Amino acid sequence: MLNYLTGSTRKGPLQGLDECGIFSIFLPGSEVPDWFCYKSSMGDSELSITIPPHRNLKIRGLNACVVYAQGTILHISNETKGLKRAYMPVTIGLPKEKEHMLWLSHWRFANDELEGGDEIRVSVGNEFDVFIEEFGIQVVYEQNNNEGTVTEDITTMFQHETTTPLSQNQLVAGDVSASASRFHKNNKNKVGEYFICNDRWFRR
Repeated sequence: MLNYLTGSTRKGPLQGLDECGIFSIFLPGSEVPDWFCYKSSMGDSELSITIPPHRNLKIRGLNACVVYAQGTILHISNETKGLKRAYMPVTIGLPKEKEHMLWLSHWRFANDELEGGDEIRVSVGNEFDVFIEEFGIQVVYEQNNNEGTVTEDITTMFQHETTTPLSQNQLVAGDVSASASRFHKNNKNKVGEYFICNDRWFRR
């Protein structure tokens, strides 16, 4: 694991990072799991979809999965509402030589920030030379006792994929919209744009 705040690396047990309304897990892997509904084409760094409406359930978040060889930034833009979020986690998993890592993340949304019919654009990459194998996204709906769960958040799905014990490194919880206000870009031409990153060097 690489910690951007300290610039240090270390090996340790598998951990989850709960930061600014986004929960992340990093683990070795080279393919987006089959339970992601929307996947990019090989080598593409952008994916656009229109959120399908669900008559009885509200949307409470998004799951994202990125297969990468080096660290990256995940961008999620709601083109319909003019909201743009870019997120760089404070800690990332480092793959071994000639191997890839999976970055699984769950973005918690509130106050109808994401609704059926909204067009969203998801992209990955940053200013560095980063090779992205593929990535995928999945809409997460609220639970309904009568209908069951339409889909699950990343923490539940992770337990289905592995028996490795998971501990959490919790920095800032809550939902993305509430936490993102601390990272608003100070530019009148960039209303609704946020770069969520706890490393001040990258936000300069």
